[in-house]
Amino acid sequence: MLVFSVTTGLCPTYPLYLASQFVAGIGYGGYRLNGVILSTEWIGVSRRSWGACITQLCGAVGQAILGGLIYFIRDWRLAQMVMAAPFAVITCYIWFIPESARWLLDRGRTDEAKELILKVAAINKRTVSDSLLEKITIKENVQRGGIICLIKSPVLRKYFLTIILAWFSLNVTYFCLSLNVGNFGLDIFLTQALFGLSEVPAHIICIWLLEAVGRKVSLITTLVIGGFLCLLILAVPQSSAIAVTALAIGGRFLTNWAGSICNLYVQELFPTSFRQTASGLGSIMSRVGGLLSPLLNMLAVYHWSIPIVVYSSLTILSGALCFLLPETRRTELPDSTCQAEGNWMKNKTNHQQDSNEDLQIKSTKL
Repeated sequence: MLVFSVTTGLCPTYPLYLASQFVAGIGYGGYRLNGVILSTEWIGVSRRSWGACITQLCGAVGQAILGGLIYFIRDWRLAQMVMAAPFAVITCYIWFIPESARWLLDRGRTDEAKELILKVAAINKRTVSDSLLEKITIKENVQRGGIICLIKSPVLRKYFLTIILAWFSLNVTYFCLSLNVGNFGLDIFLTQALFGLSEVPAHIICIWLLEAVGRKVSLITTLVIGGFLCLLILAVPQSSAIAVTALAIGGRFLTNWAGSICNLYVQELFPTSFRQTASGLGSIMSRVGGLLSPLLNMLAVYHWSIPIVVYSSLTILSGALCFLLPETRRTELPDSTCQAEGNWMKNKTNHQQDSNEDLQIKSTKL
């Protein structure tokens, strides 16, 4: 990203500019995805939501700063160099970030994992018991297979199709609203800054809500309400710029919030051997949604309401289908297919137990 952010600002022709931006986009996808996964796998159960939400929060702050940056720096080449500067800083320290201990254990590299765990414990001023170290050394063999475990498991296939549809739908909505920023009636720089600033409280609240009400309820709520807010744009006169912009910001606020939940949810639904692949495929589907959003916006030449109806309906539908997912709040990250499927079985068992308890209470009352 550092190299091609710089070359983008130096490109003498438009085709070279497009090629450079294309490669930078590839780097961005891997860089962001691996950053979320690495932070999630190092954070414990009670604070895991911080890994995904803080990443998104920093992205929102960056977007708000970008609006102000471009407003004051109108030379796009200079602006590109300024945007490349943070990558130079990151390049200096990224080599010192530790590998995921969970990934090392999954690959059988127990000595390296044990060394990192002891180092982290020392930094946190905690002690690691000998019994825990023995468990690390004598780690049981977990079922591997990457994408094969998805093909073989109907439960994981259901989870995967549901989560990628949600990711695809929210990105279609997010980018349809983002790319339409100049048509809401307000100043484009102001609207861009408001888009970024509105997401800051979204991600802060998201950290609390994910632990308070869980992943499933949060994802369903954000997708369904976000879709309905976008639909409400149809009920507002297009001459009312403030009302249209407010609804667009609300819809984008909630779909971006849903994106944070998906980033975390996909880590908790799938085993270590497939977690990276699931996150990568989910990210690809979200980018496909981003690619299709300009084409969807073009349908407005036939009627201005067509894009709004399509992306709003997709978001509401995907939110409704999220009822098929299990709740993963305060559960350990699964290391095997059996553990990942166990989330569903545990949810089903708890539901049956709750139903039996309700029946017993009703029978006692009768």
